[in-house]
Amino acid sequence: MTDGDQAPTIRILVVDDDPLQGALICGVCHRLGYQAVFADCYQSAADLISTGTFDCYTLDLSLGDRDGIELLRLIAADSGARRVIVISGCDQRILSATVRMAHAAGIVDAVSLPKPIDLRSLREALTFEGGGRSTAQHRAEKNARLITAEELSQGLAADELYPVFQPKVNLRSGQVVGCEALARWDSPTFGAVGPDVFIPLAEQSGAIKLITLRMLRESMSMARRFLDRDPSFVVAANLSAMLLTDTTILQQIEQMLDETGVPARSLMIEVTESTAMSDVDRAMDVLLRLRIKGVGISMDDFGTGYSSLSALARMPFSELKIDRSFVKDCLVDPDMWKVVAASVAIAHQYKMKAVAEGIEDAETWWALEELGCDIGQGYGISRPLKLDAFESWYQAWNADTPVPVLTRRVHAE
Repeated sequence: MTDGDQAPTIRILVVDDDPLQGALICGVCHRLGYQAVFADCYQSAADLISTGTFDCYTLDLSLGDRDGIELLRLIAADSGARRVIVISGCDQRILSATVRMAHAAGIVDAVSLPKPIDLRSLREALTFEGGGRSTAQHRAEKNARLITAEELSQGLAADELYPVFQPKVNLRSGQVVGCEALARWDSPTFGAVGPDVFIPLAEQSGAIKLITLRMLRESMSMARRFLDRDPSFVVAANLSAMLLTDTTILQQIEQMLDETGVPARSLMIEVTESTAMSDVDRAMDVLLRLRIKGVGISMDDFGTGYSSLSALARMPFSELKIDRSFVKDCLVDPDMWKVVAASVAIAHQYKMKAVAEGIEDAETWWALEELGCDIGQGYGISRPLKLDAFESWYQAWNADTPVPVLTRRVHAE
């Protein structure tokens, strides 16, 4: 391996007003082969964050006359951060709330550790799978922020945007019941561009309708391939807030259903709470007419906004999707578990299916099943897949799944 092929050294910023504690954490970092930089106060850390790039931060919540919460906002602006480890002697509810605040601020990978620090737990929290981000990944992320509407339009014309499909399974039987279609963009210039970059750009530039219609058509064509094997198969696709008030989308969806031969019941339209509530009267018009035609309507990211219950009471939803931010930690965070349990109960009160996003392990699956959650999706089941890969995965999963499900039930009994 040449020097150019070697993975970049992982850089850790250790923030703690106790030099002995800082030295302890830095020592663990060095033994793991990382480069650790120590800051003993808020201002030193803020200066380092503004001038340097770090893969991970360990952050004490108590920093003399300042606190670590202020630093979380600065860290959230650093797109290179892979992980934040919050360390504090505060009680567990404060730690849990801080981690949730970090997630809300955009820090995807945030965890907490209590003081006094358990060295084994610290090493586990500091261990990265696959090493640091590659230079190519960093360059792609940086370039993605510079993409223009014209370049997005060129990507569309060149068929660089395409759907991937994440399976949805029945949590009781283990059988695949459908999938969610997600838009992706692989650009020869910018690399893999995330939907968090190109979807807002598409909405601003007016390209969102073209992207949505393309994703809908390809999703329906995909569903058509599976309906002969499973007439109850349902494909879900997202609808932008801009299109939820466009009544012409109704005729276009109906026309595509007719052309592809897909029954309306096999299509689920997902809308977020903020989308549904942005223009209630016009959104109600579109959603009701879709439901009358037999199309399912799913409330996506339930619980992450400010009017979820109001939206549920007013809109004709048939499915409720519990956001992954609640599901991911529900087995270790009692507060998150209460939210998930309440969400399942609310869905059933409204005669809707409860869907859990973000299932990453069997234990979460089993707990959600016992809770009565109907459907699940997440990386523990499968990542989003291109069509051919989904076909192969679907055949293998439905052939193998009943055995472990039955085995688990025997052991449970």
